[in-house]
Amino acid sequence: MARTFPAVLIHGIIESGKTTFIIDSLKNGDFGDIGKVLILATEEGVEEYDPAVLTKYNACVYSFGDQSEFTVEKINELIKANKPSAIFVEVNAMWDWSEIKFPPYIMIEQSFTIIDATTFKTYFNNMRQKFSDMVKGSDIVIMNRASETPEMAGYKRSLKLINKDAQYIVLDEKGNPVSFVEDLPYKLSDEMKIGDDDFGIFYLDTFDNMQRYSEKIVEFNCMTILSDKLPSETFVAGRLAMTCCVNDIQLIGHLCTYKNLKFKNQGWIHLRAKMHYLTSDDGREPQVILELLSCYDIPEISEPVVSLAN
Repeated sequence: MARTFPAVLIHGIIESGKTTFIIDSLKNGDFGDIGKVLILATEEGVEEYDPAVLTKYNACVYSFGDQSEFTVEKINELIKANKPSAIFVEVNAMWDWSEIKFPPYIMIEQSFTIIDATTFKTYFNNMRQKFSDMVKGSDIVIMNRASETPEMAGYKRSLKLINKDAQYIVLDEKGNPVSFVEDLPYKLSDEMKIGDDDFGIFYLDTFDNMQRYSEKIVEFNCMTILSDKLPSETFVAGRLAMTCCVNDIQLIGHLCTYKNLKFKNQGWIHLRAKMHYLTSDDGREPQVILELLSCYDIPEISEPVVSLAN
């Protein structure tokens, strides 16, 4: 079998802290003893790689001038010349990575997105598609230079609506974890009423804080999504969510069980249900299951598409 090379992708808008993240990871041994590291840098930021630091931590760097230079042939040449054991790619967010090809022996092991909290709002509002592309494929999203403000909770929710399965880490200027209170717009109790504007926040919080909702009763307005692929007498109680733009809409919601009733696909109901968390033996995250207690038909609500990206 031909040798393979593990690769780590580090995404981020320019000056978000990608270079600092790579240098600190090498110094701290965050990826363990992986041998010599080849860094493929695809943009020139404020932070530069110190040759003495690279030598000390068994790393080398090659900087690409533009996207046309990033070819399979060039990467083959760099690997042959430097003989690395692993590869870090400092990703230029302005490149079209759908056109980029890696040699088949390079295996993407992990993908990070680094975000500067101080510029996030401006960039996110003006370059939302770029953020969506980066975060969608990331395993870990790190927001640095953050402060303990309520606004941070909103930033995190906006990103989690794009990729709820990623791990999100928020750090301050010194690299210390930032803790902040995520105020909910509804009251937590044994029976909770979720407003139309709060459905996205509720949906994400059911994954982050299971203890808040397990065996509790909830009420909300939702679409009923039917499919032959679902178990019998179930539907998805959910809403459509806009993560980036009108061309990037997805369904969010939970599976709901019922008995002896009929529902219309993409109809609208007011639902009252009990929440359960179903665990599996294969180590996957618990699945949220709604047990329908009662419901009635309603017209489509005034703002049917959820958006946390404000």
